[in-house]
Amino acid sequence: MALIERHPDVPDYIVEMTLPEIAARGGIADLFEEGQLILIKDYRLQFDFEALSALSKSTEAIGDKELRRKIKKMTAPYFFKGKPPKESNGKLVFADRVRQAIFDTLCRGERDTFERAAKALRYSHDEALRLFETCFPDYEPFRFIPSVRLTRTMFENLHWDNHSIDDDFHQARIFANLDSRPRIWNISHRFPDWVRDHYAEYDLGRFAGKDPNLMLDFIAGSVLGGTVNTWMDREPRHRVAFDPGEVWLGESRLISHQIYYGEAALVYMWFVTVGSMADPGNRFNARVEQVHHQMRAQAAA
Repeated sequence: MALIERHPDVPDYIVEMTLPEIAARGGIADLFEEGQLILIKDYRLQFDFEALSALSKSTEAIGDKELRRKIKKMTAPYFFKGKPPKESNGKLVFADRVRQAIFDTLCRGERDTFERAAKALRYSHDEALRLFETCFPDYEPFRFIPSVRLTRTMFENLHWDNHSIDDDFHQARIFANLDSRPRIWNISHRFPDWVRDHYAEYDLGRFAGKDPNLMLDFIAGSVLGGTVNTWMDREPRHRVAFDPGEVWLGESRLISHQIYYGEAALVYMWFVTVGSMADPGNRFNARVEQVHHQMRAQAAA
């Protein structure tokens, strides 16, 4: 089970539930939309961790920056979907350049390494789809991004995710630790709470009526440091060490998080129609606008 150190100055929004408990209550869409972090209790992916540990963690040999970026945040099906490779002079040749880079760089051109990783990721992919149906039986997804992280992440700044999408959308997210070592997250205040607490300090009212991503960019970059400056915040944190194979769910635009250490992870995202939500008023954009409304009313009182 995950090791959790709860900080008294941060609301305790971590919920631990078994899959039978989740199924019995008809899923956890309501909890997810409220900004809870749901940890699936007494469950582990029966994952082949050695299949990924055999992969190279470096992408420096890939000269194309765009291709390197795709490898860093690749989607799992690159390993197990697509046109079968052809053999040429004892080497596998893929029609897709991303799959070729995966084989040549991450798998070092080793067929057994590629096939074993493909089998492992096919299993975790299918299991994630099954978990989605159990956790969100009423959600109607219209886009799916099945990402995996196969490179090391350490000492991120605290942040809320910004997908740089202007649309007023809802997302469902499932995370799993695919490494044989714990994946360590620090989590702090949820976005609406943080904005309320710092509204006047950073003149956040200037973002009212605008794309919430603009305020996310300002807070994550100018206030918390973004990807350039480090250790700028002094926020209290819960600390969570997720065990190998452990699965958790959370709205990463609501839950502030910092990956303190992690090697391999499943990071799946579904875009969901707002009408299928448990409460459409809990979608991210609406939550942000509610904060602006509340702060205006408070100032006028």
